[in-house]
Amino acid sequence: MILRSLALAAGLLAAGTGSALAQQKSAYDCHGLATADNLPVLEGSDGFFYRLNLNMRTYHPLSAAAAKTVGTLSRVLAERGTKLIYVPIPTKSLAMPEHLPPEAADYGYDKALAQAGYKAFLSRLADANVTAIDTVTAMNTLPDDRQPFIGLDFHWSPDGAHSVAKAIADTIHQTPSLDDMKTTKIELTSTGTKPVESALRRHIQKFCRDGLPVPRTERFKATEKGGGSGDAGDIFAADSAGPPIALVGTSMSAEKMFSFEDALSYETQAQVANYSVTGGNQFGAITSYLLSEDFRENKPRVLIWENPIYNNLGGFGERPLRELIAAAGADCTPLKTANPDPNVLTADLPANSWTPESYLGVDTGRANGVRATLKFSNDDGLTGSTTIQRSERVGPTRWFYEYARPLWRKDYTHVRVELDQPAEKDATLSTCTLKGSQT
Repeated sequence: MILRSLALAAGLLAAGTGSALAQQKSAYDCHGLATADNLPVLEGSDGFFYRLNLNMRTYHPLSAAAAKTVGTLSRVLAERGTKLIYVPIPTKSLAMPEHLPPEAADYGYDKALAQAGYKAFLSRLADANVTAIDTVTAMNTLPDDRQPFIGLDFHWSPDGAHSVAKAIADTIHQTPSLDDMKTTKIELTSTGTKPVESALRRHIQKFCRDGLPVPRTERFKATEKGGGSGDAGDIFAADSAGPPIALVGTSMSAEKMFSFEDALSYETQAQVANYSVTGGNQFGAITSYLLSEDFRENKPRVLIWENPIYNNLGGFGERPLRELIAAAGADCTPLKTANPDPNVLTADLPANSWTPESYLGVDTGRANGVRATLKFSNDDGLTGSTTIQRSERVGPTRWFYEYARPLWRKDYTHVRVELDQPAEKDATLSTCTLKGSQT
């Protein structure tokens, strides 16, 4: 009787879990992928695999505050002559839901809900006056025999990258203020089909008895007609007038195997300077670029900011975006700066320019530092401090900016900045301000 009851209970449990137990048969005899400790993966149809933790999300956070701050960045860049275009790369499940396995629903994926969340994401940016590309719609224009993502990798394919490049070009061509942007005759040629070195494929193979195919992509190269054999981006990056287009992003943009830079140059018929950083996440490349001599001396007409939609723009608080805003267009007034030790700068804070909406600017004189600790104090010895730390992917910068409001006190009269590297003789501290609202 007890054994019969146990058998009945087991049957009810199997019926309750439904499709989670009745998974489609693996094409490569894979087992345990969905329960892998470090990187669970779902096997879809036709050789497409989906990272479980990212692709099952139906909502990608973008707070109203973060969107408005990006809007401020866009406005400040525009005031200095640069048009910001934000490019949120979708998840593979958003772009290719047709290849998801049935059990995706057991992990919470709902196609309609995911699409609604994506549209809300774009609407929030639009409400903040941020020009953003509808990358899903762009990818949906591909013919049936062309796929926007690589089956055994999490990156987009050259076809997916090219579809988005075309959408960006359409946006640029529809922007009246960019009618006079410098263009160049660019041609795009195939350099052949080559294998993709995929860490995701290597991970998946550990769980599969059959060998997985090595993904291959057709690569492309943009060249200036009559301009020799150099890359289009490389030719123009050194032009003293500044590039028509600067590209900042992740490995999606940085890696040549996806040909995004080349497709972008071809579709816009303009030179592209690529400052993207593999592994830089949402802020690595744009922080490194906006804090560089290249941006200060040669501002682009268009700044393309590529970022996968799952990289939360508010994930590190407001500081990264605030610093980008200051780097993009703050007006700074140098303070009388002392250098009592090689790694220390000090200055008195003027009451008339040190306000909650100001910034403390640090110019070390040379791009050699990755850390600046700012210590504010009043005449009674009360102090408040904060540290700006550059990630390894960003690398050393010459400039650091700290938004005053989080630490601001009316009675702060002095600031001491401790650097990880010695400051140059012409290093200075400044109070910096922006025109208009900060939000």
